Amino acid sequence: MMWSNALRGRGRSENRLPRRGMAAVELAFLLPLLVFASMAAVDFARVVYAMVSLQNCARNGALYEFYKAAGYQLPPGWTSLSTAVQADAGNLNVSLPSSVNQQSNPYSPQSSTNNYVTVTVQAPFVLLTLGSNSQFPSIGGTLTLTQSVSMPMPSSTGPVP
Repeated sequence: MMWSNALRGRGRSENRLPRRGMAAVELAFLLPLLVFASMAAVDFARVVYAMVSLQNCARNGALYEFYKAAGYQLPPGWTSLSTAVQADAGNLNVSLPSSVNQQSNPYSPQSSTNNYVTVTVQAPFVLLTLGSNSQFPSIGGTLTLTQSVSMPMPSSTGPVP
């Protein structure tokens, strides 16, 4: 009975090793990884958004060529292929490359057997960086995003579907 009274007086925390500051140390080790993973997720979402915008720009270019070949009235502001492409560009610097995969970028049908128009657009995209003074990992860099749209050319004029 005397022995059990001696054990009863001890608190539970006295039997453990001191753990003060362990959470801070763990956070210090994991914080750079968490910041990097967050930046990567944000950059992935930004690239997907830019790709959708580029797809819309290429589609506008193909529609411009379709309307021009069919003799239909162009939407307001579409005075050339480049202005049609820039209509949905937003803050992207969209351009029409002169060649794609070592082939010229065909903006209109080149022969009677090729009755499709293909418009390819590209834009540089800058990934997020934390700066060189930061001690956190950073992605950084620039990507060149490219999108193409092919559209059949009209065989005869008629109402736009």
